[in-house]
Amino acid sequence: MPKYKYGKVTAPIDFQTFKDAMENGRFAKGKMLSHKSFLAFLYWFGVRKAEALERTKKDFLVKDGLLIVNAKPKKGGEREPLEVLVDYPYVDLIIKNVEQTRRNPGDKEGRVWNFSPRTAINIVKRVMGDRYYPHFFRLNRATRFLEDPTTTLPEMKAWFGWKTAKTVDPYIGYSRRHIRRQRQRLKKELE
Repeated sequence: MPKYKYGKVTAPIDFQTFKDAMENGRFAKGKMLSHKSFLAFLYWFGVRKAEALERTKKDFLVKDGLLIVNAKPKKGGEREPLEVLVDYPYVDLIIKNVEQTRRNPGDKEGRVWNFSPRTAINIVKRVMGDRYYPHFFRLNRATRFLEDPTTTLPEMKAWFGWKTAKTVDPYIGYSRRHIRRQRQRLKKELE
């Protein structure tokens, strides 16, 4: 189990918080597109750090107003390609970075984000703050999905590539939806 020097952040962030970080964060000058697109990819897709870093140009397709990504799960689950609308904020950065991706001698596959896992952590911390980490975006996406009462377990398993329903349990605890419902039930006792 990893140790979190500044404590593990488990409360989800809203889009405005992410937007503020993207607009005001400290990005390396020569790597701004690469780093911003990496954060946008983590935010919208909620994939693991390694799943993002392994993506190559051939994993991406823009079709019918969608960005479609074949993001094979790292832990052996199955997952259909993920889709988001191309007009979502910052998705254009992902597309632009993919288009500019070139193969080089040290990277025969043409990885879209050709940097180390440690650099990925540093990017998140530099832009979002010391308490944040790449896997936070997975937690955030799962929790934000679970905030919607119509989200089903099969949908969660399909998006995140989870093999069992048990994997969703920790994320349910981070969602405030069930607490709000229980609070409403308590209020009914007084009526």
